[in-house]
Amino acid sequence: MEVRQYNTQERPDFLVKSTQGVVLTAALMLTPFTINNLIQGRYLLGAFTLLILTLCFTSAWFCHRGHYHFKINLFGITPAIIIAIVTAVHQLGVAGSYWATLGVIAFYFILPPKPAAVANFIFIAIIFPTAWGALEPAIAVRFFAVLLGISFFIFFSISEIYKQHYLLKSQAITDNLTGLNNRSLLQSSLENAISQSHRSNTPMAILILDIDNFKMINDQFGHDVGDKVLRESGSLLAKSFRSSDTVFRIGGEEFLVLIYNTDKANAFIVAEEFRQEYEQLSLIDGHTVTISIGVSSLQSDMNWEQWMKQSDKNMYFAKNKGRNQVIA
Repeated sequence: MEVRQYNTQERPDFLVKSTQGVVLTAALMLTPFTINNLIQGRYLLGAFTLLILTLCFTSAWFCHRGHYHFKINLFGITPAIIIAIVTAVHQLGVAGSYWATLGVIAFYFILPPKPAAVANFIFIAIIFPTAWGALEPAIAVRFFAVLLGISFFIFFSISEIYKQHYLLKSQAITDNLTGLNNRSLLQSSLENAISQSHRSNTPMAILILDIDNFKMINDQFGHDVGDKVLRESGSLLAKSFRSSDTVFRIGGEEFLVLIYNTDKANAFIVAEEFRQEYEQLSLIDGHTVTISIGVSSLQSDMNWEQWMKQSDKNMYFAKNKGRNQVIA
């Protein structure tokens, strides 16, 4: 199974939680040091830590509201951390170097893996010459080795966490037999389509498809053949519709297709073309397998349940009228 990769439009929930935890912890830790730096006259270092405090509280506020603000973390908190730690090492020597490991760890918990790795590389490239000038050579070498080791350790650990996250998420929303979406995303997908239709006046349609006489197929030919019919039905559905459309397996032999930017007349044409193509499949030797389809176009006063029920009602009309047909 292919594991989905990170993209900037979708972020795992744990990144919001980890960011909130890190920025709040950083804010609590830095507050007394910020005050102390300003009292001791280290105004540059105090200004940087005060900037980090402000950015941390801003990011925490977004996280509290359930949002992850990528730009604040990447272009605000990350460079501020780098500058503050480099300044601390330059001014305080060994005492300032203690912050470096926390900075490396923080990058991987407030940023996705690839941006975090880039930030970490830049951080090490900048801080090493600073540490070499501020620390004794033997200490600087150890400092660099520990920082590099922690960086690699965190990178590989976080990468595996993301991999497992997307694998588990994919398994949670995918029907194992057909590879199609299962019901877990159905309600949210229909609600999003309704919202989009209301915003942009875009027509939407649902097809509910049910394999005819499927119980008889299982009884007469066995469940292995029934599973083969379902798998190949899912494969045809996945190939027959556009990438903008969404296909679900919603029951034993029942499927649903959410068709974007398609009115009732065109949805009927699409459904009829699929019905004919499905009838031509050689799913069982010497036996023709057919499918009944109900079509429902979205009306302005419908919620997602009413929309789906109308399509389901039309599918049962198709069954009652003799099967192997489309009703809209």
